[in-house]
Amino acid sequence: MRTKNVWVVAVAITLFYCTFAHAMTVHQFYALAQKQKSINAFGATVQSVIETGYWTSPLWRNTYNGAGIKADAQWRKTKSYVEFVSPESKDGIYFKKVSYFKKYETPVVFLVDYAQKIKRDYPQCAADNFFGYFAGLYKGRLGKWATDHKYFEKLVRKAFELEAILLYPGHLKRSFEYAKDKKYLEQWQIEIIEEVIK
Repeated sequence: MRTKNVWVVAVAITLFYCTFAHAMTVHQFYALAQKQKSINAFGATVQSVIETGYWTSPLWRNTYNGAGIKADAQWRKTKSYVEFVSPESKDGIYFKKVSYFKKYETPVVFLVDYAQKIKRDYPQCAADNFFGYFAGLYKGRLGKWATDHKYFEKLVRKAFELEAILLYPGHLKRSFEYAKDKKYLEQWQIEIIEEVIK
């Protein structure tokens, strides 16, 4: 009987570690993101939290893809990718779609490619201000980053949640004023942030 209990505990521990083997903490991801100078580390961390559910999603665990970056035909010719069902949104309606996603060997390799994508396809993402960074995700060379019609609001709400973990109190309000002064934000984005601040 004791051998059976030990075996059950061993299996449970193994399953636990297999499930969370690739999970990261907010601090770990933020530290890695800070090494990529062309991105806003806090903005990238917030976005990755949204995209991966705090780095526990199947896509992250199987590919280290921390931002739902899709694999185009050129990537698929020579590099690793996976076919995966992901939630999409069109005209305010959510649905599931099968897409190809890039597969990375490590979180660092992901962040290097992510930073290159931001620089190439989303050059208006402000590296000096995460609200401006979020706004830049809507001004991409090929369109906005995500189809989710609530993506900006989700980013803003998550930023306020993570402020206490990664930043100092009041940082978000000062960043908001800075983003308005720099004209990084459109009116609808300002209204969302003001609503969240209330």
